[in-house]
Amino acid sequence: MSFCDIIILMAAINISDKLKRELKKMSQKLGISQEDLLSEAILYYLQTLKNLIDLRRELEIWEKTSDIDLVKFEKDNEKG
Repeated sequence: MSFCDIIILMAAINISDKLKRELKKMSQKLGISQEDLLSEAILYYLQTLKNLIDLRRELEIWEKTSDIDLVKFEKDNEKG
């Protein structure tokens, strides 16, 4: 198996020739192995996704809190 075949949960992922060329070029520029570059890129991408999920959760919480506060405000104003 070549370095461009990544094993994830017993499944191989094929990488296009264009991506292979970019991977080789960038790993040479950075002075790291192609395997390390792929690993770091995947870890970075996964962290970015986690941050996005966390942000969405936080925004949902703020939206619910905002809705609750708005309803409370309207009820308080109705009372006079």
